[in-house]
Amino acid sequence: MNLPPGPATPLAAMTDPGADWLLAQLREVLDLTSRAALRRLDPAFWHPRPGSVFAAELANTEVDVHGAPWGPQEPTMAFEAAQLSLVAVEDFLTAIRKLLEPPFPPYVPKYGAAALCRSALESAANAFWLTDPRLTVRQRVARVYLLLWDEHNTAVKNATKALAAKSLTAQEVATTRADRDALLTRINDLGLGHVKQTVGGEALPTKTEKVTALLAGEVRAVHDVVYSLYSGLAHGDMTSILASRLGTGWTITPRRLTQDVEMAVAAFGILQERLCLGGMGSSPREAANWFWQHNAGRRLRDVHSRLA
Repeated sequence: MNLPPGPATPLAAMTDPGADWLLAQLREVLDLTSRAALRRLDPAFWHPRPGSVFAAELANTEVDVHGAPWGPQEPTMAFEAAQLSLVAVEDFLTAIRKLLEPPFPPYVPKYGAAALCRSALESAANAFWLTDPRLTVRQRVARVYLLLWDEHNTAVKNATKALAAKSLTAQEVATTRADRDALLTRINDLGLGHVKQTVGGEALPTKTEKVTALLAGEVRAVHDVVYSLYSGLAHGDMTSILASRLGTGWTITPRRLTQDVEMAVAAFGILQERLCLGGMGSSPREAANWFWQHNAGRRLRDVHSRLA
């Protein structure tokens, strides 16, 4: 295989069988990961193991200010939000895979894989933040309501702008505000309270802070630069676009494309491990998890070996 030695060589210039091999390996990694993600979306996975942190939260004894028990409904909201995030991660993995389909060289968006990778990172990071096993049930529920409060505040701001543009009526804006007020009443009824932009003492991190926490392990050495580049590309920042060395043709490099796939796959893997450690699935080290790590990891190691 004659892969170009330097990261600045266009992938489009790879017309030998080695190019097809590279794309086939990356597609297989994404296929393996998507299948693993779909297994994690099976309803059976989301029933916490007896004795786990998550199971204890569903059996919590918290009561609201009126003396009514919280029950399993409140903590379950965090798990439902994590499910939605995992749905999004799997969708982004599938979308990246679509960019790598034959024939080679295909027309591939210059920045598509990086932007999709960024979306996978942010979706996984949000669920990672919500499902931290070290949290108390009150902290986890506070984080859920903090997200809901942030969304309602955004809805009120957008509705107010729409009213000025005469695309919404005053009654519709009033309904949006009433929904936010009802949410705040619920927060107070639960005994969490809200001060400034905090709920129950929990503050909402930025997207960058969440992704930094997600990638604070094995890929820490590169994540600061990579995520910054991905964010710049997604927002059309010219400095990031120029830094990616893309010309008028398709000049995505083998290393860059491999990095995109590897980071998106890592986002799923780290989130999956956190969910298992907290109590989802049969065990943190179940066989299906091991097989995915082994098979996807072996293909990525082969790719790195040939790119060296």
